[in-house]
Amino acid sequence: MNTKTKGYILGILAAAVYGMNPLFTLPLYQAGMDTDSVLFLRYLIAVPIVAFMARLRGQRFKLKAGETMPLLLMGVMMAATSWTLFKSYNYMDAGIASTILFVYPIMVALIMKIFFKEKLKPITIICLAMATLGITMLYNASEGATLSLMALCLFCCRHSPMPYI
Repeated sequence: MNTKTKGYILGILAAAVYGMNPLFTLPLYQAGMDTDSVLFLRYLIAVPIVAFMARLRGQRFKLKAGETMPLLLMGVMMAATSWTLFKSYNYMDAGIASTILFVYPIMVALIMKIFFKEKLKPITIICLAMATLGITMLYNASEGATLSLMALCLFCCRHSPMPYI
């Protein structure tokens, strides 16, 4: 299997798995856990698993000069993205939140086009159109479910290149 095909498969798998966040989060909320506890336990379990997989591949964890600050910034940004998504489940229907979540590829493509002058290939434009159509088709709020201003603000923070802007 070539690397491009492997990349597509892993990307699809990542999107499918990430889309299952509410499946595991909402029962924990119903059991009385809050967002911070859910995320703490999520990463407490995930970090050793990822570390083990990295060590199996022979990767080292020693940082070189100049790597600490970028890694710290990326860690804060990743924590912010998870926190804002999981927190939004408290303000809006998880189905709506998960549907809005998949606006992310569209925003990344537009940011790359506007700020980094990346050319949009025809396949990218087709994919963006399909993503937009898919989001439109998936949006079917349950009766009484609404989009709240707080939830939309959390999503804006989640998808901003600089969290909390």
